[in-house]
Amino acid sequence: MGEKKTAYVTGGTGLLGSHLIARLVNEGYAVRALVRETSDTSFLETLGVDLVTGDITASSGVLAPGMHDATHVFHCAAFVDDWAPREELVRINVGGLRHVLEAAAATKPERFIFIGSCVSYGDRPHRNLDESAPFMVTGDNYNYTKIECERVLREFVRRTGLPTVILRPPYIYGPRDRQFFPRVLDALKNGTWAYVNGGTAPLTPVYVLNMVEACLLAAECSEALGEAFIITDDESISRRELIEILCEETGYEPPTKSYPLWVAKLLRPVYESVYRLCRAKTSPRINRHRLKFVSTHLTFDISKAKRVLGYAVKYPMRESLRDTARWFKENYPQRGPAK
Repeated sequence: MGEKKTAYVTGGTGLLGSHLIARLVNEGYAVRALVRETSDTSFLETLGVDLVTGDITASSGVLAPGMHDATHVFHCAAFVDDWAPREELVRINVGGLRHVLEAAAATKPERFIFIGSCVSYGDRPHRNLDESAPFMVTGDNYNYTKIECERVLREFVRRTGLPTVILRPPYIYGPRDRQFFPRVLDALKNGTWAYVNGGTAPLTPVYVLNMVEACLLAAECSEALGEAFIITDDESISRRELIEILCEETGYEPPTKSYPLWVAKLLRPVYESVYRLCRAKTSPRINRHRLKFVSTHLTFDISKAKRVLGYAVKYPMRESLRDTARWFKENYPQRGPAK
């Protein structure tokens, strides 16, 4: 029997991190999860993993002891927000990555898997876009930090030789999602969801268990070293069909409002300017990030992941979307069904 592998996972209580840890345990890994003092660790405790209290914003010297014998490091932690100040996002996402990388360089794992994002490709239409597409800085702070993270990572790898693989998902969804589905379901509940151009623009999201499969493949595939891979469900769906599926499963009334794209583009800077002037802590109903989500053609080509990683979708998208909606209905009744 081979030597047992040990995985160190940041962001272990998040959507991807929690599902990844469950799979790693099932695959026989010893797992150590970095968790903050304020995090809800109840799910991870049921898995019997080693919980290390800490934060990626701490120094590498603080993080390194918990990583000392890890054969694989999965850096899933990130602050995902469409309105937070750039300084805060840089401190957590970019500064946090630096600390994790420095700790990894000191402990020398066999593989470092970084979870990037397709947000790095900007807000222009993506029509079967692949990894050769250039990054695009949009002015959105989260977009900026994910691009900067990859720059920092690649420079670090050049200096240290840290064996690294980058995975770039678009929108991740699934049970325990705290970003994608909750916002959509809240808008449906409040009756504030409106289509843009009829909701006809397609997107290719990724189900969390498909993303986990890609993480495991990236951890083991020797040909993946030094490479980046876009990971999706390999199917597209229009915004309208996605919303209709959620309404069918939760009982909400399907929205009927739709605005032309030119109107939404005209309103976006007005909303953003007013909210900035008022120093609002919550994001406006229309901002650059949200407009991209509701209106932009976002489809991706994952041929590279199939060819190099051997990635294949195990969980079909539409079935997975329905499963996720049902999970929210059962676990968060306030988000469905409609009263």
